[in-house]
Amino acid sequence: MRRRRAGSPGPTEKPNDNAPEESQQTELAEKVRSLLRVRSPKDVLARLCFVGIFITENVLHAVHFELEVDGMVAPALAPLPRDAAVCLHLVHIIFGLFGASFVLVSGFDSAGRTALTKGTSMMLVFMSTITWTWWINRQGVPYWNLDPYPFWDARCSAEKRNRTVHILKNISIIGALTMVQQMAKYEKEAMPVRPSFFEGLVTALRPWSFPATLGPQFVALAVLRGILRQELPGYFAVFSMVLSIMAVQATANLVNSYRDFEKGIDTVETAGDRTLVDGLVSKRTLKVLAAVTLVWWLSFFTWSVVATSFNSTVLGMATLGTFLAIGYTAGPAPLKYLGLGDIVVFLCFGPAVITYSCIVLVGAIPWQVIAFISPVALYVVAILHANNHRDIEVDSRVGAKTTAILLGPKASLHYYDLLLLCAHLGALLAGLVCNCIGMSASLLVAPQSLWLCIRIRRAAMLRTQDEETAKTMMMFSVALALGVLIMPGPDVSWLGLGVCGLVVFVLKVFTD
Repeated sequence: MRRRRAGSPGPTEKPNDNAPEESQQTELAEKVRSLLRVRSPKDVLARLCFVGIFITENVLHAVHFELEVDGMVAPALAPLPRDAAVCLHLVHIIFGLFGASFVLVSGFDSAGRTALTKGTSMMLVFMSTITWTWWINRQGVPYWNLDPYPFWDARCSAEKRNRTVHILKNISIIGALTMVQQMAKYEKEAMPVRPSFFEGLVTALRPWSFPATLGPQFVALAVLRGILRQELPGYFAVFSMVLSIMAVQATANLVNSYRDFEKGIDTVETAGDRTLVDGLVSKRTLKVLAAVTLVWWLSFFTWSVVATSFNSTVLGMATLGTFLAIGYTAGPAPLKYLGLGDIVVFLCFGPAVITYSCIVLVGAIPWQVIAFISPVALYVVAILHANNHRDIEVDSRVGAKTTAILLGPKASLHYYDLLLLCAHLGALLAGLVCNCIGMSASLLVAPQSLWLCIRIRRAAMLRTQDEETAKTMMMFSVALALGVLIMPGPDVSWLGLGVCGLVVFVLKVFTD
């Protein structure tokens, strides 16, 4: 049954008497400038004073990365392995740097409230974790073990007083960030405005879908380091590779948006991707953005081929992945419309891309890595299927043959359930085969996976099912990767499981 455009009355419905009033409110909100926008040099200076120190601090964290991991973060996380400290310090730097940058630029864009909300969330994660590693459990010495005297007592040590000042200062910053974040949320609810050009660019890239790339890479890196003890070539090479693979995924997303709009699959009434149907960016801008991301990927692709002495597997897998990603909806025979989308996505985000990554990083393709990333790839297929299940009606009208259409609405739901079930069972099986109890951490996400199976059956929630599946898939991947890093052998670490559970909880709160 064709969906009507929101706000248009049906043949038996009464017109919405509140529609003119709602339209006037939206129009008024468009004219009223946000209180959080920059209006004078004083506003710019205030933001620089507030977050500039965080940008400077995290640049210095990056410069002295190894020294700080060994001297501060690893002792604070003991007895967890050093690789866990590396991961946490990377979170410190990425969340602190990008969160502060988002807060800084939020004053110059009409979508600044979104940037401010996300930026403060990232900074809250940074402040919470850095407070533990730098001050509460500094160099592995807990605050409560310093001396028996309270900080206001004259007999209290200078070290304890210094830590107390920094802990209280960080608590006040967390309070200020939360206050600013709530102000942005309240204003966004009271004064909805049309997304800006910058927000349109972000929407076009579909950043919520990037877990499909990041998840398999995280798990592969965890297996290489945790189980196989392989040395990686360096942080720069790893980061460049992951960002470049994200670039080719962004290219595929942009091409998919353009082709689905051109074919009439994405409409105002039904589209989950709002990039072109809402006019957030022009088709020309979309093409330019696709070209930029493709050039980014091709640059790293060229380097990787040369760096591996023209390794035939690297050349073949990268070429195949590029053509499959773009040919998913483009070209003379789009794979999405031939019922091959699920196979293509499984290969592109699973064995194919991980084979490429492993050879670039360590020069081999360990079977243990393929065993662990295959369940993650099944979860990625579930993201695609959630999208295709939602679009069964629209895709059918244009002659597409997705797996959801071939199965039919009822069997399509069971197929989605099966994908999630096999992802969890596959992770457990990989752990059993590799004698790695860390796979049990993936069970922490089982309740959320069960909720997805319930959620997809509720029509009111179906529109965002693919996005919610992507968020849960990220939780699944991170839990599995951390479990493998912390517990690579047969011994259970209750502390490790607790840390994995805490990280899953933080991800759940952050993504919501």
